[in-house]
Amino acid sequence: MSKKYRFFYHFFKQKGKMSVHFRGKCHIVDHVICEPECETHWRNSQPRLVMRGWASNVIVNNNQAVIR
Repeated sequence: MSKKYRFFYHFFKQKGKMSVHFRGKCHIVDHVICEPECETHWRNSQPRLVMRGWASNVIVNNNQAVIR
């Protein structure tokens, strides 16, 4: 079993795209496919609402992020 890391993603309003954050990097993509379970998380600062969970890998290809 590979190690799991925290990820979160949200809508990036200024660019009109999705922003996926994983292992200290931000990926700006048009589409997100999320395979692991995720939960909503309300924050006090922007972005106010994010979807977060635990994943072992994020693959970005053809402007699409696949969270595994």
